[in-house]
Amino acid sequence: MKKIKDTDYLYLSAYLQAKSARRNESAEDKAAAFRELSSLAPDPQIVDFFRLKYDYHNAKVYLKSVAAGEDNSRLFLPLGRCAPAVLTEACRTEDYRSLPAEFAAALKESSETLGRTSDPRLADFILDRAYVKEMKDTAEKTRSDFLLGYAALQADALNLRALVRMLKSGVRPEQLKSVLTDCGSVRCAAISSAYPDAAAVMSLYKSTKLSPSLGDAEKAVKGEGFAPFERAVRSCLDGYMEKAKYACFGENVLIRYLYQIEEQST
Repeated sequence: MKKIKDTDYLYLSAYLQAKSARRNESAEDKAAAFRELSSLAPDPQIVDFFRLKYDYHNAKVYLKSVAAGEDNSRLFLPLGRCAPAVLTEACRTEDYRSLPAEFAAALKESSETLGRTSDPRLADFILDRAYVKEMKDTAEKTRSDFLLGYAALQADALNLRALVRMLKSGVRPEQLKSVLTDCGSVRCAAISSAYPDAAAVMSLYKSTKLSPSLGDAEKAVKGEGFAPFERAVRSCLDGYMEKAKYACFGENVLIRYLYQIEEQST
């Protein structure tokens, strides 16, 4: 496939710089923005990269609704690649062919795990690992080094969040495999060797872009609260994306705009 050049984004870059992602837009207006950008972007897979989050969010909403016997459909966000109604019907009928293949496989596995164990946490672990794996796969398809770096950072963040909780609650080492992903810059083998020594685990992340969050991570492990650590991780993600704001044209202008939509939908 011919590599898309920055100059292919000249029109879209100018269009987005004249427009800003407005905080008060409804979810429906933001869904319309995703559709518009998919039609305008030289590589619509960049748009899909940012829509993945909402597919997996909606999957969790549906499975938690099933587990609790409640209707939480008000929590669906119409911003993913799949309409919530399509996702719901696929799960209800156990026919996942209408969904993207990787997402369908993860949703099927998590649904079956929930039915077998009645443990929503195990279903969430499956979806979280599949989410960062699909982020990585989609970034590779776009051939964007910037998106690949962001996908790896998200995977590192997923693992570090999980490790903080596991270290705090004293989870056994043999349970690591069911929780962690190998899509980040810190490999699971290294984590397994360091766990459950909290200092050794944290040292693995000193050379990553999550390094500024480690002080709060250590406090969270000691029971001093998870919220400051979560804010520190979010700050690291924001810091990575800040680099995109210096682009005058090219894919990073689109990436930055999509990230702003994502932030305002969280």
